Amino acid sequence: MMYDAAIIGGGISGLTAAYDLHRRGRRIVVLERRQQIGGNAISERISGFLMEHGPTTLNATVPQAVELSRELGLSAESLDLGPAVRKRYLRDRDDLLHGISVHPAGFFLSPYLSISARLSLVGEMFRPRMSAAEDESVHDFATRRFGREFADKVMAPLASGMFGGDSHRLSLHATFPKLKKMEQKHGSLIRGVMRARVGSEPGKRLFSFRDGIAMLPQRLARAIAGSVQTGAAVTSISKRADGYQVNTHKHGVLRAKAIILAVQPHVAAQLLGPLDIDAASAASRIDAPPMSVVFLGYRQDQVGHPLDSLGFLSVRDAGGIIAGAQFCSTMFSGRAPDGFISVSAYVGGCGNRDGARMPRDELMREVHGELAGLLQIRGEPVLSRCRQWDRSLPQYELGHGDRMDALETLCQRHEGLHVTGNYLKGVSVANCIGQARRVASDVDCYLGAAKVSTDEARCCGSGVRTPDRRYDQTGRAP
Repeated sequence: MMYDAAIIGGGISGLTAAYDLHRRGRRIVVLERRQQIGGNAISERISGFLMEHGPTTLNATVPQAVELSRELGLSAESLDLGPAVRKRYLRDRDDLLHGISVHPAGFFLSPYLSISARLSLVGEMFRPRMSAAEDESVHDFATRRFGREFADKVMAPLASGMFGGDSHRLSLHATFPKLKKMEQKHGSLIRGVMRARVGSEPGKRLFSFRDGIAMLPQRLARAIAGSVQTGAAVTSISKRADGYQVNTHKHGVLRAKAIILAVQPHVAAQLLGPLDIDAASAASRIDAPPMSVVFLGYRQDQVGHPLDSLGFLSVRDAGGIIAGAQFCSTMFSGRAPDGFISVSAYVGGCGNRDGARMPRDELMREVHGELAGLLQIRGEPVLSRCRQWDRSLPQYELGHGDRMDALETLCQRHEGLHVTGNYLKGVSVANCIGQARRVASDVDCYLGAAKVSTDEARCCGSGVRTPDRRYDQTGRAP
């Protein structure tokens, strides 16, 4: 059988692309090497608690994510952030949590930053902008705009907690593109924030589902039932005159007119090696350090801290191993039984690869000990679980734009061959959805144009004169 498109990878990116092509009437197949679909989007109910093994939220400002949720009938299952989220917490070198209001002026009013650092924040409004073409690290940008203390005590833990990365190495263009655009548009980030709509701060835009993020890949797989093959490890891809051949470990050989690679960058590098050395090299240079998720449940009366936040982030050298934590039961309802709370702590990333690989029992003990001091916890947790990922979030380090050019122009060098995933233009679930839907649209256009070319060739070969008209990218006459 010749498929219109073979999607390699059954995570959210691959399933979204497959879903869109299926809706457009394309004959598709999804090949997932694991027995379980969804990639890292795994949600598990345990004794009334809900543990997210991977991503925990979606961003409502990405319209494709909201639209997809609606199409899949998930709007009724959607959950907004709980009303108790009123602060952001940062763990400083004094090993204490410092609460800062989520109001845009929160850092001006908090003693977390020194007086000189707060004065430096005010001075940001008068600093010159830098050329939009110049890339710089997240740390350099924050230092240039706000001062070294803000860069060390705010942006560094943000980069570590959100991306598992090093702010000195992460590319601002790739990681926080909106900050660069704001600087260019307003000349100042503070002026840009002041002109933004009320309620636009990140915490107000997040949502999830009643039974967790895994509801999304589950609904996607249901919508394309019969098109997903699990336990199907792809060993190689080769070019044919009529498309591509996909060789698998146990599912034989498949043929498809188009291929979408929706796999981790190291896998993409292996599969692209024989086809395109530039794209393979670019994918191979994208780091994805290990990360462990430690999920702990407690009785409410064990915890002295109000947990009135999304969680906390730790500055470098704060002591301990936790890079950041989420207060799950504060963020969304149904994450813990009545009278209980739940916390997820994250260990690893670029700054602590060895910590992520600690034995599970030891890791859970260490994390509980740290949380006990930070959150005023008495006694042992009622529930402890740990998920260890050998590879976690891809690192958008300096030079990421050049790597993306090599990957995103792959389809120009090899028609019908596309890549999508969280290592391209945004690590969040919502960004992955947006990217996958754009790729699906491109593949659909390619298939339409290819069909037109084939039909015209058949007409010419049969001696039938074809009308002289032009076709749009979908293969339809304008």
